[in-house]
Amino acid sequence: MTYGGGLWHTWFDRDLTLAGKVIVSESGKLVNKYWHCQDPILKIPTLCIHLSEERGKFEPNKESHTKPIIASHVMDAIFGDQLPEMSEDAYGMEQKHFKTLLARIGADISVDVKDIVDFELNLIDANPACLMGLHKEFVSSPRLDNLASSLTSLDGLIVQSKKTDDSSAINMLMLFDHEEVGS
Repeated sequence: MTYGGGLWHTWFDRDLTLAGKVIVSESGKLVNKYWHCQDPILKIPTLCIHLSEERGKFEPNKESHTKPIIASHVMDAIFGDQLPEMSEDAYGMEQKHFKTLLARIGADISVDVKDIVDFELNLIDANPACLMGLHKEFVSSPRLDNLASSLTSLDGLIVQSKKTDDSSAINMLMLFDHEEVGS
């Protein structure tokens, strides 16, 4: 589901991946593990130009045209058949998700798939940040405005807290994980 006034056209035909929190059962306790798939495994394709009613217009339906492709059921069945069945699927994960995705998450975070309780993953750009330009003078990175302003705010807070000896002063920085962190 999309949220806010995103630049949706930038998400189409781009290598995407997943990252987020995986909740795992370890010795009867729920533990958070963080996962970032290092490979591009998703893409949101655009409609072929000859199938579009208005060739010069790009107005995707945010609910139906922004669903990423991760695998086909046929290929997942082929590769999923090579995976062992879960002896215990107490959390119904195999009913809700591709077996191969669960296997990938389990392998990457070194847990048995049957111990994955749930997860909250986000779609992210698979391209790493880099220096670009003929003289490498430009920084190319998604979310740079938000991350840069968050970092400079934190740096400023640290510098200010080192300068003052006033123990009654309260230095605070609030960064919310919501739409535009740091703006």
